[in-house]
Amino acid sequence: MRYLLSVFLVITVASVLWLSAAVPQTEESQIEGNLYTNIRLGFSFLFPSGWDVQEADDRDINALGDSTVVFQARNLDLTLFAFSANLPAPSATTPVIDTGAKWLGIHEEEMEEQNFEVRGNIRPVLYGNFEFYRLNFRSRERRDRIYQTVVVTTINRKIIGFGVRGKSEDDIDEALESIESIKFFDAEFNAYDAVIQSTQPEEVIQLGKKFLDLFPDSDLATFVHKRLAISYQQLNDYENLVFHGEKTIELRPEDPDIRPTLAMAFAEHGENNKAIDYAVEGLRLLEMVEKPTDTPIRRWVVLKDRGVADANYAQGLAYLKKSLGMVGDSTVILNRSIEYLEKAIEADPRFDSAYFRLGYTYTRLDDADKAIENYARTAALDGIAAQLALEQLQTLYDFLKRDPAGIPQYTQEQLAYIDGKAAEKEAQIQLLEEEERMKLQQQLDLQLQPQQPQPPQQQQQQQQQY
Repeated sequence: MRYLLSVFLVITVASVLWLSAAVPQTEESQIEGNLYTNIRLGFSFLFPSGWDVQEADDRDINALGDSTVVFQARNLDLTLFAFSANLPAPSATTPVIDTGAKWLGIHEEEMEEQNFEVRGNIRPVLYGNFEFYRLNFRSRERRDRIYQTVVVTTINRKIIGFGVRGKSEDDIDEALESIESIKFFDAEFNAYDAVIQSTQPEEVIQLGKKFLDLFPDSDLATFVHKRLAISYQQLNDYENLVFHGEKTIELRPEDPDIRPTLAMAFAEHGENNKAIDYAVEGLRLLEMVEKPTDTPIRRWVVLKDRGVADANYAQGLAYLKKSLGMVGDSTVILNRSIEYLEKAIEADPRFDSAYFRLGYTYTRLDDADKAIENYARTAALDGIAAQLALEQLQTLYDFLKRDPAGIPQYTQEQLAYIDGKAAEKEAQIQLLEEEERMKLQQQLDLQLQPQQPQPPQQQQQQQQQY
C-alpha cells in the first residue's frame, strides 16, 4: 500500500523555527523545528536547519519501484527526500526480498532507464547505529550533471529510505549526514497504547479513530474497535456502539465479552431476538474461554462475572419486553425473564438495573412483596434507577396502605442483604486467589527441589535404551 503523506513548509525567522499557518500538520507526520516525525511509519530525524520543506511529490523525485515520497526539502540545488515502500510478498515467481540490499538490487535498473547510470556497487553504511544500504547514480549527460544517492533499510517489512539529489557529490554526502539523527519507534504500538491507556471516552474515540486511519490493517484493530464500542456505550451512542461491536466480532469472532455488551444494547432498544442470540453466544464463549496466564485471578473472575451478568440481564430484559407485546397470559415469559435477571444478580450482586427490572417484572405478576424487595434493593444501591425505584416503592406502599415511613429502614435492610451477597463473592475470589498462590508455590518448590542421583543400575538401563 502506498502511503500518501503531506509535509509542510518550515520557515526560519531569527533563531525561531515555526510552521507556516497556510500548511497545517497532518495525523501522519509532524514537523517541530527541523525535527521531522512520521507517525505512521515510525521514524524521526533532524533535517538540516534552514532547508525549505516542500510538499512531497513523487513526480519531482526519481523514486524507485512503488515507493512513496513522504518528505522533501530543498536548499539551493540540493533536494533531500524520504520515502517508503512495502516489501513484496514472496511467491513462486518472486524472490524473497527481505533486505534493503536486495530491494535496491531489483530496482537499480530503473534508474538506468531514466537516463541515469549506476556508480559503484550497493554497499552497507551505518546511520544512527542502523544498517542501511547505499547506491549512487548520476545522469549520463556531462553538462549540468545531476548526482543522486539513495540509502535504504528495512523496518517491519517496509523499506524506509532517504535520498539526495544535487550537482555536487560532496554536498550530497554532507546532506546525508543528517540521517545520523535517525530514530525508529514502534508507531503502531504507541498509537494503540495511547488508546488503551486513556480513561476518557471522548479521548478514546479520538485516538481510536486516528489509529484506524493510520493502521487499518493492523492486527490490533479488533481491540481498538472493541475499546471504541465500550466508549460509545458510555456515551449512549447506540449506532456507533453497534458498528464497532460488530466490527470487533467480524475481526475476532472468538472474542468472549463484546457480545454481552451488544446484547444489552439490543435489548435496551427492543431488538429482543437479536439480544437473546448475542447473549446466548456470549455465554457459550465465556464458558469456553480459559484464563490467560498473565491475568490475575481476581481481574479474570470480575471480568467474566461481568460478562455473565450482562448476558443474562440482556436476556431477562429481552423476554420482559417480549411480554409487553403478547396477547393473553404472559406468565411463562415473565418467569423466564425473572430466571435470567436472577442469574445476572447472582453473577453481580450489585447490579442495580437488574433489581429494578425484577421489581417491574414482579409488579406485572402481581407479586407486591417481591416487587417491593427488588425496588428497595435498587434504591439501596443508589444508582441511576434509585429515584425511580423510590417512586415505585412509594406507589406500592400507598396501594397496600403501608406506612411509607418504613421505606428507609427496609431499604437499609436490603442493602445489608446485598452486602452479604457481595461478601460471599469476595470470599470466593479470595479462595481462588489462595488456591492459585498455593499452586504456584508448589511449582516453585518442584523447580528448586534438588534432583536425586540415579542408581547405577537405572543409569545403565537408560543408556541401553539409547
